[in-house]
This record gives sequence, structure tokens and C-alpha cells, in this order.
Amino acid sequence: MIKIGITKENDKIGDVRTPLSPKQSKEIKNKTGFNVEVQGSKIRCFSDDDYMKEGIDVVNNLNKSDFIFGIKEADEKKLIKDKTYFMFSHTIKKQPHNRGLLQKVLQKKIRLIDYECLKKEGKRIVAFGKYAGIAGAYNTLMAYGEKIKLFNLKRLSHFKNKKELYLFSKKNPVIKKIRSLIIGNGRVAKGVIELLNSFGFNNVTIEEYKKDLEKGPVYCILKTKDYIENISGNKFSKADYYKKPEKYKSNFLQLIDKTDMLINASYWDPRYPRLFEEKNVDDNFSIKVIGDITCDINGSIPLTKFASTIKKPFFDYCIKSRKIIKPFSKGKTVTMMTIDNLPSELPRDSSNYFGRILMKYLIPFLKERGNKIINGATIAEKGSLTKRYEYLRDYIS
Repeated sequence: MIKIGITKENDKIGDVRTPLSPKQSKEIKNKTGFNVEVQGSKIRCFSDDDYMKEGIDVVNNLNKSDFIFGIKEADEKKLIKDKTYFMFSHTIKKQPHNRGLLQKVLQKKIRLIDYECLKKEGKRIVAFGKYAGIAGAYNTLMAYGEKIKLFNLKRLSHFKNKKELYLFSKKNPVIKKIRSLIIGNGRVAKGVIELLNSFGFNNVTIEEYKKDLEKGPVYCILKTKDYIENISGNKFSKADYYKKPEKYKSNFLQLIDKTDMLINASYWDPRYPRLFEEKNVDDNFSIKVIGDITCDINGSIPLTKFASTIKKPFFDYCIKSRKIIKPFSKGKTVTMMTIDNLPSELPRDSSNYFGRILMKYLIPFLKERGNKIINGATIAEKGSLTKRYEYLRDYIS
């Protein structure tokens, strides 16, 4: 019988989410015949008792599991050799801090399958994006309210779930004028929009945004063509931009006049131009708060110097000194929100959402060694990188 193991998350990261809820684990057990066990955890959003009530065994280790499911990157010191692991490994962009993890995966001949790479018809199928958007937008709005002293929002941990959060937002709409720009149009951006709508923000077109005639809170969703232009002056082509990004540059600074908040919810990689450069952040830079949900360090938002945490979600960038200082300091600053595990702010909602995706696209196909979706996301197997991920060779050398 195939045994699925739900791992305890890396203690250093302290993520409280789980890939499968207790009820989902029971459903898998009943419908597929797979056995499911969960490694005990004191911080997981569902308690060990919650799993045991659904007939799921709670164990100290997953040595007997065939497939081990986690959320974020596993503790490299606790990897079990010859197992199949599912996780967000954060290695496919050659992230320096996880180089050792991939090296250990190869040494222990582990089959590593990365959720980020699971795709159907070219589109990602497994992601927490919507909940990252909801939490990121809320925290950005909270930072703005505190910085400008307009309102004080509770920390997200005060809300049991998304339903409770939205009951609060609908009773406490924002009525002051706040001008916001959103970068992105995927799952994350949809979560951002959902949250801002719940607080009474209105969506305006870029043409309306430029006229600045609004009296209440608004947001404008920027498309790539709105802030990226061809260096030669030719017409913007999205296909050409993705193929040859070096031919393009950002004109984002032309759009930010009188902008209060920027929320970045767009995918980025180093081939693409940044939204702006650090040198552009001067006394004329109107943006007061940036929520960088994408959180690429020194990436599309050059002020994202590090990932903040749920406990300490904000920091200020001092325009005069070019240094990072404590949040909401006096003087000309930009307050940053760069939490990189935002879905953990709504752990039960995001875990249930994630589990439903796994049950639809992944769990039923675990027996299929030739499954294209799973094979396409397999980074390493039997001590070697797979062909698709050979580009990581220099990263682990």
C-alpha cells in the first residue's frame, strides 16, 4: 500500500501551513486506498489531535512513507534518503541560501518534485497565490494606515479565517483618498483585488488614474505594456518582450505621480528590467508604502533588500541615507512590506485551498511514473539532475 507522509515544516522557517488538512487526508485514505500519516507538530495550523480525530496516524518520523509532502523547503539535515519529496524548494532560480539543500537531495538520491514547476498547458497548477495576495494587500494597507496615521488595522492573526476578515472589512471600509497601483494579473493580483474591493476601493483605468479625479480609495491594475516600452521606440509586443527582454526598458516612473501605495504581484526574473532603480528614489518619489508580494531580493523592486517576517512585517528605506531603518520613522522614507510566506497569515484557508489542488491534480497520479505533469516538475532523481534542470549544474558545483 502506498503511504503518503505529511512532514513537519522546517523549524527554522516556522511555517504553520500544511499541504493536506485532516479532512482531506481522511478523504484521500477513503477514496484512493493510500495510507496517510502525519509527522507530529506543535505549531501546525491543524493540531495533531485534529488529524487523529479523522483517523490519521501521527508519527515521529516518516521513514516508512513513500511520498513526503511539505510546504516550504525541507531541513536539509533531516532529509531521508531514497524518498520522493514534494515541496517549494526555492532552488530553480539558483537561490544561494538553498544551494546546500539541492546538494543534499542529490547526495541522498532523493526524487525532488517542486510545486512551482507543476504545470498544465504551460500554466502553474499548484500555488498559494490568491492567499498571498489577500494577506499582502492587507498588510500593505495596514502599513499605509499606520504611516499616515489614517487608521489602525488589526494584525491578520486576530482573524480566525478569511470569512471573519471580510466581515470586518465590510464593516470598516476605507473612505479616505488612497491612490494605489497594482503590478500583475495572476492569482496573486486577484487576491489583492479581492481584499481591496472588500475595503471599498474602486478599480479605475490607467486613463482615469492619470486624471486624478477620484475622491475615495482607488486602485489601477497595470498591464505590462503600461510600464514597459521598446528601447527603439517600436510598438510593445508582449511575445517579443518575453523572448528578448533586453530590447525593453521600464517607464514606470512616469506613472507614479501622486501614487500612495504600490503592490507588486507580478512574476519577475533577472532578464527583465526593474520597475525602477534605487537612484530614482528621491524627494520626488511619491510612493509612501510598497507591498512587494513577489519579494525577489534586489529584484524588480530594488528597495526589497531582504524578506521581512510575519512578526516584523515592515521596515523603512530612508531616502536621504539610503539605509534601512525602523518602520514608520520620521523624515522622507518608503515603508516596505516584504513578507515571503504571506499565505501563513491565513493558514487554514490557504491549506484547504492548496490541498484541494493537490487532490485534483497530483494525488490521483502518484502511481503513474510517466505522468507528464509530475515528470516536468521533477528536479532531481537517483542522484542526478533531470534533463530539464541541468542548467542548475553550475549552481550546485
